[in-house]
Amino acid sequence: MNRFYRILIIFAVIITAATAGVTASAVTAYAAGKDVISSEEQFYDLFAKQIYDRDAFRYYNVENSSLLDSLYHLDLEEFACHYNPDEPLLSGCYLVYYLETVYTTYDSRGLKVMITFPYPKGNMDDHFAMMERLAQRLKGETDYDTILNVHDYLIENYEYDHRSSMENHTDIDGFKDGVMVCSGYGLATYYLLNEAGVETRIITGDGGGGLHMWNMVKLDGEWYNLDVTWDDQGGSYKTYKYFLKSDADFPDHTRQGGYNNANFNGMVSRKSYKHPFYMRRSTGIGALFLMVLVSAVIYFKYITASRKKQYQSKQAVGTVVEDGFDEWMKDNE
Repeated sequence: MNRFYRILIIFAVIITAATAGVTASAVTAYAAGKDVISSEEQFYDLFAKQIYDRDAFRYYNVENSSLLDSLYHLDLEEFACHYNPDEPLLSGCYLVYYLETVYTTYDSRGLKVMITFPYPKGNMDDHFAMMERLAQRLKGETDYDTILNVHDYLIENYEYDHRSSMENHTDIDGFKDGVMVCSGYGLATYYLLNEAGVETRIITGDGGGGLHMWNMVKLDGEWYNLDVTWDDQGGSYKTYKYFLKSDADFPDHTRQGGYNNANFNGMVSRKSYKHPFYMRRSTGIGALFLMVLVSAVIYFKYITASRKKQYQSKQAVGTVVEDGFDEWMKDNE
């Protein structure tokens, strides 16, 4: 999570240094032409596209001076909650983690937004292409299967970054090094599930007393909490304690900032998801049932084999007796 706050600090320094005001006469030049920006949400959609396209700078036409002033002092913390339901992969909640610095200014051509990126363009292009292929490979027959596949894949192939630096905050770092912190898990889950057609959100807040990221996923018309990070127990060992849970069954997680409001608090299903029978192996009752079932199968095979041997033995004895009786009859004729 440190990368995001480092971006905010750098951005604040840049904005403080660039304190020039915005004049009404300059606005007329920005408002001319097509695709005039009339709201912050519209700008966030286009700004997210700029990041995804890896454009170092882009001009925007803005409708009026008050909106221009707001965008000139771009609030990255608010942008970090931006979500585009029509194109979720073009959302600020994901792409803000792929910014290094942002600088805004203006001239006669409009509001100019300049970006530096933490990774070379080629590396980002390769990563997103790989994620698209992986998402299709993990796509299951149902949305439930897809969620389960992504959950298990990340846990079985990646580890939590326990290094003192804890520097892998994005999925691109995690996929490169094999280790990442909660934001890496959360970003990867968000990308893979949305790319596979499962509506997914990124959530940030407090997790066990520290900054944390997890996800919310929509399944069968209901939203559920999902924390892949905390289900990763190290190695390929995993649990499902934080898999498709209601708020009541999702302890030590508190949504904060733009995610702590009536809209989000009312989204989550009141009951945790009722898993298909084959997934109940992850619960205590399921594990016990599986052990009993396996034992019964082994016992059945043992009994069947024993009875078969007994039957074969009786057949052999019967054959010997019959042969002996035939010989006795011959001797006594």
